[in-house]
Amino acid sequence: MLVAHSFERILGITGSVMGKIIKPYEVISQLGQGGMGVVYKARSLTLKNKVVAIKQLWPQFNNNPKFVQMFLDEGEKLFNLDHRNIVKVTDILEEGGEYFIVMEYVEGRTLNEIIKREVGPIERKRAIRLFRQILEGVAYIHSQPKPIIHRDLKPLNVLVTNDDTVKITDFGIAKELEYVEGSSTTMKGTPTYMSPEQIMDPGSVDIRTDIYSLGMTFYEMLCAHTPFTGNQSTTPTAVYTQVINDKVPLPTVFYPDISDALVNFVMKSIHKDREQRFPNAIEMLKELDRLDSGGQTTVQGDGGFKTIHIPKARPEYKSIPSPAVPQKSGLEQLTGNEVVLVEGGSFMMGSNTGDPDEKPVHKVTLSSFFIGKVPVTQALWREVMGNNPSRFKGDNRPVECVSWYEAVEFCNRLSRREGLSGCYKEVEREKTGLVGSLFGQKTKVMLYDFNANGYRLPTEAEWEYAARGGNKSRGFKYSGSNDLDQVGWYDNNSGSATKEVGTKQPNELGLYDMSGNVWEWCWDWYSNSYYSSSIQTDPRGPNAGSNHVKRGGSWNYLAEHCRVANRDISNQDSMYFNLGFRLVRTRL
Repeated sequence: MLVAHSFERILGITGSVMGKIIKPYEVISQLGQGGMGVVYKARSLTLKNKVVAIKQLWPQFNNNPKFVQMFLDEGEKLFNLDHRNIVKVTDILEEGGEYFIVMEYVEGRTLNEIIKREVGPIERKRAIRLFRQILEGVAYIHSQPKPIIHRDLKPLNVLVTNDDTVKITDFGIAKELEYVEGSSTTMKGTPTYMSPEQIMDPGSVDIRTDIYSLGMTFYEMLCAHTPFTGNQSTTPTAVYTQVINDKVPLPTVFYPDISDALVNFVMKSIHKDREQRFPNAIEMLKELDRLDSGGQTTVQGDGGFKTIHIPKARPEYKSIPSPAVPQKSGLEQLTGNEVVLVEGGSFMMGSNTGDPDEKPVHKVTLSSFFIGKVPVTQALWREVMGNNPSRFKGDNRPVECVSWYEAVEFCNRLSRREGLSGCYKEVEREKTGLVGSLFGQKTKVMLYDFNANGYRLPTEAEWEYAARGGNKSRGFKYSGSNDLDQVGWYDNNSGSATKEVGTKQPNELGLYDMSGNVWEWCWDWYSNSYYSSSIQTDPRGPNAGSNHVKRGGSWNYLAEHCRVANRDISNQDSMYFNLGFRLVRTRL
């Protein structure tokens, strides 16, 4: 039974691990250890500046063929996964009878460190943003032809980069080995994240055990507590008993500033009866999106259903109501390529009263540019691209369900059609590393030329400057007014659908729909700390990242998301029915 053995005792070494050669890598440091192995940080001996993480199976298991095979099978299974929110396995090595899994090295810290050392309860908007990424990663592994159960989801196994991109790691190989008949290992991990069925009958678990662990993770994100922590003298067995038998306290017991909607969402996720939980991570994603736009969750407890009124909730994904008849304003012919001059100038970007990523307020100076009066419409998209991916059909409605890459491709196609110079060029570059060289894996890189006269996406700074009214700004909270109902479609007036563009009042520059209707893609990579280091003149965002900025709020979001200073993000591959874009030109 593996209990309190130290790292050095198990490996039979002291400080000699540093500089250890695991061809073609050299160990730099130890990152962590667990029940089945240790993780190193290592550098490539053949590729300059390449850093990886390497997981080694504890040597004591090397002579057990069943453990070794499961370790290698796990590595192969993860090698075949490719998702932005899952740590990528790049190679599997065997050297001198020892076994290693090579993974991408993630610069950042764990979600556990963010909660315990940085912020305590995570602010609602950021918590939802981070948790949505966790759900997207788990939904991906659950949707494999043979669904993968993580079995050990918890904040310690969620890495968060400096730009708040989530990477899930440590796919519970130790847990799987515990279930092998004759295994002498014991339950590992933090018991409070384990579902009742995982404790009582670990061989019978399905993907709903991950739903429970997800719920417990979100519970801790919101209140910085776990319900069954106990004290230092509490044994794992005592916690197992609590998980199985005791009523889970509401997260508001530990931190009262949590909405009823999120409380109910969490409590449904961690219901002791797995039949009463969300059936999968995709359904959790749908519900979380609905809650983020003002809806509520119904939870069945010991006393039956607790129902909370849902004020103008976002519709379910499978049932979209017929759109209401839009207001008319005589602007139906606007298609999205009509542009308005935004004269250059300086403004104060951000907000001292908004979310943390809107701070600090800082001075930005921009050159003149031209921006679309309205978001790109479905009519223009179909004319250029030959299709219409939108959920809410209508020629004069904004196009939606388009990824960032598709928006960029549209810009280039429209430019070529009008005889203009394209602003973007997509190139493929070989992935670095051993696997990339062996299997020829490539990655897409987008190059840009903002001096070209064609169409492009706005930078985040250009978008906010235009939304504020440029040098004609009157300092409104929303784009064109302090009363959102005058200028934008949002969850309280949209009838749960997009609306025809240009049917609300314009802002000071004559721009429509910059608050509400659909979110709008920006060029920039997202970083929650970018405002602290942004250049002052014509900033274009960080040099790299994992997600792109979107701005403006949408038909199914609360008013606070439609503020001109509000920032949000989506992965460049995301296609949502509340996300479109607006055109910009540097010069005519």
